[in-house]
Amino acid sequence: MQRTVNGIGVDAGMIIVMDENYLKTVKHDLAQLNLGKVIKVPNGNYKVGWRIRDSWHGDINGEETLKVTSGKIIVIDPCYIIGKPNHADWMAWLNATEYGEALNSDQAFTIYSMGGDGEYKVELDFDK
Repeated sequence: MQRTVNGIGVDAGMIIVMDENYLKTVKHDLAQLNLGKVIKVPNGNYKVGWRIRDSWHGDINGEETLKVTSGKIIVIDPCYIIGKPNHADWMAWLNATEYGEALNSDQAFTIYSMGGDGEYKVELDFDK
């Protein structure tokens, strides 16, 4: 099952792809959710191939695993909703995840290899 999300604005140099239920594990504020995209995906365990073309480092891609329990995936720069509105909570999340590179969750993964901020199209391929 393929999904493409266009226009993902990035301000913190990374994108998080997460099951909506991941937000129950972190302090968050959905006021800026419109800066990302929500897509419907049937519940299940997936191998997710991802690709971003024309990033600062050229075309990048990878593969992650993702457990979907809410039926909804959020694709967004995590700085827009995690740890908001308290900056200290955002910094705590960054420190706990080694700035997104060591996110320890089966409900979320980060893409941080695009090399900079901007607006990206993220191609996702969900395989059970």
